[in-house]
Amino acid sequence: MKFSTLLVGATATLATAQNAASYTDAKSNITFQAYQHATGYFLGIALPEEPTNNTDIIVTIGGKGTGWSGASLAGPMKNALLLLAWPNSQAIVGSFRKTAQYGSPPVATGVFTQTPIANGTYVNSTHWTYTFLCSKCIQTDGTTFAANASSTVLGYALSSAAPSNKANAASPVSKHSSQGQVNFDLIKARSKNFATWKTWAVPKF
Repeated sequence: MKFSTLLVGATATLATAQNAASYTDAKSNITFQAYQHATGYFLGIALPEEPTNNTDIIVTIGGKGTGWSGASLAGPMKNALLLLAWPNSQAIVGSFRKTAQYGSPPVATGVFTQTPIANGTYVNSTHWTYTFLCSKCIQTDGTTFAANASSTVLGYALSSAAPSNKANAASPVSKHSSQGQVNFDLIKARSKNFATWKTWAVPKF
């Protein structure tokens, strides 16, 4: 992923200071607050301009190779709503996970859903990207950040090892090879274009 719209030196800042920065994806033209790891892992979020009663976010997540990328919408791994994704040939497999224990987290079920945004979801020769509308993903039970928060800390995790069954969204995953937490400015993640971007999400059939 080429973070061409980041300020000069921002990529290095992201890697060392664990702070997200503004990034506009060249294919989808969606602007995110995004973090990039030295391995090529990245995580970005976009929010509506008015956060009141909002439960939807747009997420972009990806990396290099055939391993998995993950995120915690509350910061830590345990007792948080987790997002996992990985490439499977030219497709992307994504799921929600939740766990009270350290280890491969099981699939979580609930009102939340993932709907891909096609022009921001792809696999190419350098990396893979999964961009999706995360509907009803902001919870009030502490498993995610709050809808009206001005900032938050999100967790990230990644592994270069592919899941045991790449075609199965419920597949167990290996222990992460890198993990940490990142500061996100949620005010800067808000956009008046969110409603338009949201319409680009189309369910897979």
